[in-house]
Amino acid sequence: MKYKNGRNISKNVINAIRFVGKVGSMERDTWYELFSHGTLRWRQMQLQGLIAKKIFKYHTSRHGHNALVIDSFGTKLIKEQGWQHVHTVYPHEIEHDVTVAAGVWKLEERGICEKWMTEREMKSQNSPHFKINLSGGESKYPDIVLRHKVEDSKFISAIEYEKTAKSNWRYNKMISAYSESTDFDSILFIVENYGIERSIKRSMKYIRDSYLNSKIDFVSKDVWIEAPHLVNINKLASKI
Repeated sequence: MKYKNGRNISKNVINAIRFVGKVGSMERDTWYELFSHGTLRWRQMQLQGLIAKKIFKYHTSRHGHNALVIDSFGTKLIKEQGWQHVHTVYPHEIEHDVTVAAGVWKLEERGICEKWMTEREMKSQNSPHFKINLSGGESKYPDIVLRHKVEDSKFISAIEYEKTAKSNWRYNKMISAYSESTDFDSILFIVENYGIERSIKRSMKYIRDSYLNSKIDFVSKDVWIEAPHLVNINKLASKI
């Protein structure tokens, strides 16, 4: 990848472009934590330079003023690479989507995750794979699907981030749909608080699928943000 002046684009910027192309947005703090190096002043200057070069721009909504999305030159670079480019995230979805994706990015950096797809990527492709069918004719994709390896075997895991509590009825539908799916070797729920975890476990008891229950694990949002590698998805899959 090259800038318009012919200079090579650094690896950290390329990674940031790929991330935003897959997720639809990243928060300014995500740039500082995952993709930039050096002093804070240098990180800020580099980001402002990328905005000036029209690789990124700030979200147009005042509610998403700290979020960065792909600008025109960034879109051109993504198309040149043949990468996925999803639609911009709505402001109320930014924190949710960036939180779960940032954790998976850290797993990729550590070599735990081989490949991953966001819900937006799967929706944009209208993928027939990894779609779970809910009762009433509805369907959904997991927030993220990732592929990882345990010894010589490859596993597919679904990740769901439950930021706000849902009704028992909705959790029953979700767990029932996962019970009928054969696409996933494990399912990880990132939960905002223990009350949400308790509600999901109540639905697991209600559906009574012991095999599915053995494939499900939970992690708090705080652990996921700080140290997602401690979840050890490979260990979860190896229980199967």
